[in-house]
Amino acid sequence: MQRLTEGQRAHIEQLATDEGTTCEGCGCAGLRCGEEARPTHDHGLMVYLWCANDVHPRGAYQYFTIPSGQNIGA
Repeated sequence: MQRLTEGQRAHIEQLATDEGTTCEGCGCAGLRCGEEARPTHDHGLMVYLWCANDVHPRGAYQYFTIPSGQNIGA
């Protein structure tokens, strides 16, 4: 598990936006990155993205995979 810095989290949020990733529940593009990344079987990273929209009473999250070799900043 890798702890993400604030800058890395912001970079991942921008990657998700650039790829057109939206909330699977409401379609909102305002997704926030979690604090940790986990390695994937192909040496990429997997993070949780949370929806910032208030329509989810319990919150809504989804996985986002960052391919191996993709720079997420320092």
